[in-house]
Amino acid sequence: MGGFIVRLSDGSEIGPMDLAALRTWLAQGLVDGSSPVMRSGTRKWIPLSAVPELKGALGAARPKSAPRASRARGPEAEPLSAAEEAGVDRWRVRLVGVLLLAAAAAFGYLAWRPAEAAPGLDGAPWLQVALGSVALGLALQLRWDLSRRVVQVVLLLVSFALFPAAGILIAQGERGAGLFALASAWFLVSGLAALLSRVLGWKGVALALVPVLAGGYGICRFGLAPESDSARRVREWASAERRFTDDSLGLTLDVPAGWYALRPGNPLVAAPAEARVTLAEPRHGGFAYLVAEPAPRGVATADQYLDRLSASRARQRPGLQPGPRSNAVLGSLTGRRLESTWADGAERQREVALAGLDGWMGFGLVAWMPEVSASRPGGLDAVAGSLTARGLLAGRLRSAVEAAVTAVPHLSAPAAEQLMSQSEARVLEPDQAFRRSLAALARRLPSLSKGETAELASLTAASYAGVPWADRTRLASYVERVRKGDTTRPAEDHEMAALMKTAEDRLTSARRLRLQAYYEKAIRAEY
Repeated sequence: MGGFIVRLSDGSEIGPMDLAALRTWLAQGLVDGSSPVMRSGTRKWIPLSAVPELKGALGAARPKSAPRASRARGPEAEPLSAAEEAGVDRWRVRLVGVLLLAAAAAFGYLAWRPAEAAPGLDGAPWLQVALGSVALGLALQLRWDLSRRVVQVVLLLVSFALFPAAGILIAQGERGAGLFALASAWFLVSGLAALLSRVLGWKGVALALVPVLAGGYGICRFGLAPESDSARRVREWASAERRFTDDSLGLTLDVPAGWYALRPGNPLVAAPAEARVTLAEPRHGGFAYLVAEPAPRGVATADQYLDRLSASRARQRPGLQPGPRSNAVLGSLTGRRLESTWADGAERQREVALAGLDGWMGFGLVAWMPEVSASRPGGLDAVAGSLTARGLLAGRLRSAVEAAVTAVPHLSAPAAEQLMSQSEARVLEPDQAFRRSLAALARRLPSLSKGETAELASLTAASYAGVPWADRTRLASYVERVRKGDTTRPAEDHEMAALMKTAEDRLTSARRLRLQAYYEKAIRAEY
């Protein structure tokens, strides 16, 4: 009528055995009524007491020499049924739980000290992973078969999730230790999931432990990174400041996570001597500096200042290959961005240069990093997005230009801005702009043609026509003294500017535009 397969308390299976052999084992106390058996040809395990043919033999059977620990506790304290407890070794489940708790402690340490992890793993959610490992490890200590199954499924899902995580690292340019550490984690997780299988003989346990041990070694070998010499030097020069602010310029630079502001005089960053602040990112070898200076002659746009910045970098870095340009939002201003590359020995560097113009001040941020790391979180985009400008000087210059154009009709807005850009204060009161414009036109007179001289004389005569004779005489005397470079008093400048405004306001629009053209030409020629 077929035999029976018997599962012993250590998880091993014996059989098929006939009824005579089962009765002998019962008599010797090697099995009892709770021992799981399966009739040949079926797939269902049942307690031995449920076999009808052995009803008489059960009463005469001797008790087993080593009572089961679960029986001593009583059935109400045993979460697993007898068949389930025999199918899953408790020590394997507990071992996996202990390993998960140990992993949680390691991940928690990396959440506290993320700099101890390999650079390729920057941005990993160490705290969340640590908390998840704690939950899984504690669940296995309950010794519920449902907990074992749930943890096993979660570990299998994690092993699958590591593949897209590897794809993200590859997309970010990682080609080294980070990928090896992720592969080691896959071996570890897969091995732990295998150890939680229901039926696993000693050979299976040994095979499952191989990827666990190999994965643990690989995580320690590739996932941890001791502090490099360059990182140590950055730490020695690092400043505690996390924000650079210049209220006079309206510039603010918030140091991104992973970057450090360096103290002045450091030898780590190849930056101009006038750099306002220098930065370093030690884990991936990133560097940056910020400059701000009065815009040189001929620089009137952010793109022109970017040209100047790019030329300076080309002198510092032979072989610099400029790439595309684009607009960049710099707080309340719109600047320009240039991406370039250059070779540092065998390593390719990517560089980003930002340039802006705030009134009469030009400012620029230059940052570079190895190309394999430049696109990572905390890379070049992070430091480029940390610079903001409030446009304070642009607002002041705009107000000064508007006031000058209103008070001095012969000045156009470009001419007034050009005058101010060459002054020491970079902004001028209307009276000062008036006096400087007269001096510029006076110095331009010898280079005018006869036709231009005649037209300018006609425009001047038309301006003076409505001015009373006494005021006209004083105005002509003032203009002559300005042309000669004589000193004038501020009160006199103010009075003559108002008198000239009254005279020029009488001109027709066409004549006023022609007069503005002469002054603008003279100012541009001089500056």
